Amino acid sequence: MSQTSASSHPDPFASMLGVSPVFLEAVHQARKLGGVSSTVLLTGETGVGKERFAQAIHAMREAQAAPFIAINCGALTASLVESELFGYEKGAFSGADARGKPGKIGLARGGTLFLDEIGELPLDMQVKLLRVLEERAYYPVGGTRIAKADCRFIAATNRDLQSLLDQGLFREDLYYRLSAITLDIPPLRLRQADIGPLALSFVQEFGERYGRPVAPLGEPILAALSSYDWPGNVRELRNAAERLVVFAENGEALSADLPPRLRNCAISAHYESECANLTLPSEGTLPEWLARVERNYISLALELFQGNKQAAARRLGISRVSLYNKLGSSASEN
Repeated sequence: MSQTSASSHPDPFASMLGVSPVFLEAVHQARKLGGVSSTVLLTGETGVGKERFAQAIHAMREAQAAPFIAINCGALTASLVESELFGYEKGAFSGADARGKPGKIGLARGGTLFLDEIGELPLDMQVKLLRVLEERAYYPVGGTRIAKADCRFIAATNRDLQSLLDQGLFREDLYYRLSAITLDIPPLRLRQADIGPLALSFVQEFGERYGRPVAPLGEPILAALSSYDWPGNVRELRNAAERLVVFAENGEALSADLPPRLRNCAISAHYESECANLTLPSEGTLPEWLARVERNYISLALELFQGNKQAAARRLGISRVSLYNKLGSSASEN
């Protein structure tokens, strides 16, 4: 593999937005891996950006033209994993390409092989992968000549390998071989300070891609984004930003353009803001105060759903008839 000094490379982490301490620490640790060829295990929830970290670690060490080959171990059937990893010789099995086919290890020669979802690898393939990691050599399927594994291995998983090991679903020897150098990528819910900047960056990216520039996101949307726990992490935030751009009108994204699961956060964020500033009014009675608050929430729901009374009523937990009655009462009071 290339021994080009990492210092001669542009910083591959520069495009990764983040100022939260947990993210900066992950980047700091990842930088240390750029100068070595050790096998690395990246852990973290779905959507946190494990492959992007793997690409950055690869770019810190390898020449610009060095290949970065990714394979999703969970997307292949057990019968295909071996030929995908090792390749095969011509006539190796029925239906095989008559010319043979190189495997992902061969294609990654001089670069990096990224083994995503390593926890899904079948047990029999775990044995063979361990042998490759230790001996740096393998046999293509149907082959008799040994091939060199001249690449760096970076594995990733969103599963608890220790738990899989305890269940007998992951080999102990492979686990310890992979986990010697482990880097955990933090979930987005622990990166509160990064949510807003990431969302703005994604909105700008999709606005440029689709030729539909969108004004900076307003406070209600940013508050909703910050109130959500992001089970899908950065990937889910990116998808939400794309939706905002696609449905924006006249260059403005509205809370109503958020995915349904995030609209509730928009209203909840408003509730929390109101409660935080709650003081006892100097005049009036409790029924009057409650009626005023009710009117405010109805107005907010109608604004959130762009005047759609059925959607607003559903969110408020009342019937459309009740909403019309309340709107009528509000009009008569005014």
